[in-house]
Amino acid sequence: MADPLKFTANARYGAAVVGTVFAAYLNSATDFSSYIQASNFAGSIGTDVPLVNFVQFFMIMGLYVASFALMPVESSRRVSAITLACTVLFTWATLGIERGTGTIVQPAGFWSFVLNQGFITVVVALGGWLIVRGRRVGWVAFGLVVIPPLVGRALDLASVTSGAYILVLEGTVLVVGVGGAWLAGAIDAGVARIGRVRGGRSAAASAASAASGVSQSGA
Repeated sequence: MADPLKFTANARYGAAVVGTVFAAYLNSATDFSSYIQASNFAGSIGTDVPLVNFVQFFMIMGLYVASFALMPVESSRRVSAITLACTVLFTWATLGIERGTGTIVQPAGFWSFVLNQGFITVVVALGGWLIVRGRRVGWVAFGLVVIPPLVGRALDLASVTSGAYILVLEGTVLVVGVGGAWLAGAIDAGVARIGRVRGGRSAAASAASAASGVSQSGA
């Protein structure tokens, strides 16, 4: 009789990776403008696309929550990552609607930067991943989150087509997210390696000092 299929720690980790990447893709690729327009026109638009956007938003959030919850780590890390995802996404949605309806206007450059869809995607995906992975010094890689809005601004100034804008921004989000996760891991691994080398040298020096003291007392 075949062994029953077990959802091991490695399987949970793999599912979390796939879920986070898929959620990030949907987060960067989904167009929520119809929902904002419906809010702006007080429901006078006769279409069900805003409802679709609403469902898509909560589906994306659910994917993030499920992915972080699956990680085989202590519950405190999972809860922290889930809290980050929910807080950032709800804040983004609220401020995005307010800006779309004209309630929030100035400073325009600031709001364009912090509400950039690629920026929010990387903040949630990369930030949550760094939390569940327990990164320490590797958090410096989180600074890469500023790249998507800068790329988006450059594309706006270049007046590229909407299709090119979407493809470039999605590619930027993917590279920054995956690259940031690997960079954070590499930084932490490098710091740990340096610590082990220094610890080994210190232990060797202490052993040599102790041996020297023993030989001198024997003499």
